Amino acid sequence: MISIIICSRNKDIPEQLKSNIEATIGVQYELVVIDNSKQDYSIFSAYNEGIRRASYNYLCFMHEDILYCSDDWGKKVIAHLSAPEIGLIGLAGSYYLLHIPSPWFKAKPRVKNLIQTRRPSKAPKHYTLDECKKVVCVDGFWFCSRKDVFMQIAFDEKIFNRFHFYDLDISMQIHEKGYSIYIIPDITVNHFSGGSLNKQWLESAYLFHEKWKHSLPVTVYPSLKKSPLVEVKAFRDLLYLHKKHKVPITGAIRRIGWDNLKFGIVGAYLLLMLKRLF
Repeated sequence: MISIIICSRNKDIPEQLKSNIEATIGVQYELVVIDNSKQDYSIFSAYNEGIRRASYNYLCFMHEDILYCSDDWGKKVIAHLSAPEIGLIGLAGSYYLLHIPSPWFKAKPRVKNLIQTRRPSKAPKHYTLDECKKVVCVDGFWFCSRKDVFMQIAFDEKIFNRFHFYDLDISMQIHEKGYSIYIIPDITVNHFSGGSLNKQWLESAYLFHEKWKHSLPVTVYPSLKKSPLVEVKAFRDLLYLHKKHKVPITGAIRRIGWDNLKFGIVGAYLLLMLKRLF
């Protein structure tokens, strides 16, 4: 009943993950593993290929560096997505997205339901929810949808050709189609890595911003109050990534800061100086 789509760095996924899925999913499923060992695919093209190969209506997109901690999670996926108004579910996401190019988790408060294990030397961090939370986007390490939703949309290979922003872009497409997006509380996974805000991420951030600039900022809770420092810090971090990866800060980038922060842009530069010092 569920097609599990994975873009793998190797020819196949680890046996430990196969065994974990088999022991926990609780429903009929198929593994659709896209062999990306030769880097023939971007994450966008790999997932589109996975959808073409998928036999079932319920689609689970996941990274290969997670393990499931919940039994019968497949039944729970189907139960959530059986509501036709729900187009996407995930385990981490945000109530809103900023107009400033930034990762989803810069928008605070944010929503998480997972165990995060970044390094064996550090204790795992546990994030839990008591109920479903409606959001505007999900993180890409794990999310599920339906094939009938993807009859209306697709991962955008025309604009993006790398491994970043596939999750936010597909979230925006599903949101714009009028579907609801939820972070769910009843499935837990252990995620064994974090994201990488590298130079490729920075390039993709501007592609995403250019594509969606007329829809951003976007929120599912217009009355939600956020700290004014959220946008200032987001712009500071954007500037920091430019410095870190030696990417010039152009007038167009400064214009993004001015349009959103006005004189708050001064605070962003001051915070950047402090960040680089310490």
